[in-house]
Amino acid sequence: MSASRAILRAVVLAAVAVGVLAPTSAALAEPSSAELTKQIDKASHELEVVIESYNKINEELKATQAAAKDLSEKTAALEQQVEQASTNVGQLASRAYKSGRFSDANTLLTLNDSQDLMAGLSVLEQLAQARNDEVAAYTATEAKYAEEKAKLDAAEKKQKAQKDEAGKRKAGIEGELKNLYSLRKAAYGREQEQAAAAPVSNGGGNSGGGGNSGGGGAAPSAPAGSSAVVQFAYAQLGKPYIYASAGPTGFDCSGLVKAAWAKAGKSLPHNAAMQYNATARISASQVVPGDLVFYNGLAHVAIAIGGDKVIHAPRPGEVLTIAPLNMMSIVGYGRVR
Repeated sequence: MSASRAILRAVVLAAVAVGVLAPTSAALAEPSSAELTKQIDKASHELEVVIESYNKINEELKATQAAAKDLSEKTAALEQQVEQASTNVGQLASRAYKSGRFSDANTLLTLNDSQDLMAGLSVLEQLAQARNDEVAAYTATEAKYAEEKAKLDAAEKKQKAQKDEAGKRKAGIEGELKNLYSLRKAAYGREQEQAAAAPVSNGGGNSGGGGNSGGGGAAPSAPAGSSAVVQFAYAQLGKPYIYASAGPTGFDCSGLVKAAWAKAGKSLPHNAAMQYNATARISASQVVPGDLVFYNGLAHVAIAIGGDKVIHAPRPGEVLTIAPLNMMSIVGYGRVR
């Protein structure tokens, strides 16, 4: 082999080694803990939006189911009215042609004097009016029934579509949770954070730790109208984040708010964006314990407890914790009326 060919062969082999072996080696390199944490933060942020959209679908489904139930009851009642009106019309027709002295116009031919004729005309007029009223009632009832039945059919169709959509989103969430828990195990050695009392964190509750996740101690003071809310939320510290759950064993962010405010006799939907729309807007300076703080494009919500702190359900794999009020970019503040 000539020297030039030997040099060329060495260059080719080197290029192959760089092109094949280098990427393979890089592929085998495992991401660092910091890189995994970034992946977890990104995945959690995106998953929270999906979970809250799933909660919204469930809230809409509940509303549709309630509407369908009301429509079903109304439609059933109208159906009975249609049947009764139909029977009434049939009976009128039967009486008009088969019974009674003045049952039809042919009766007029048998009358002997003008007085009987006038009486006969009066009875026939009353009979005609009664018949018209019955027919009109039947027609109106039947039209109303058809209208309500169409609404019911539409509601049931919408309900089925919402159920199907909720099922698809749930399946997607379950798949994403598996990936997230795998990342958490690789980064922290476990999928689920363990509850443990700790000083209040100055961080944002990211990456498997921080905040006061223990449930000990007395709840902060709060206005009379929201005292039960803060006490309830404080008692849930350390319980796990469970998506689409409003307790009692675990909560997601809007589920915690819903359950806490139920203790004060207020009913809120299980969705952060809907809770935002259901509350009155207040400024940062007006926030008191029990008020709500909204984040992440209305995909996250927390309960203010005073001292620029909030209680919230952070994300899958973590537990309910106390965190700084400004733990992430704030969309707005809400007060339950």
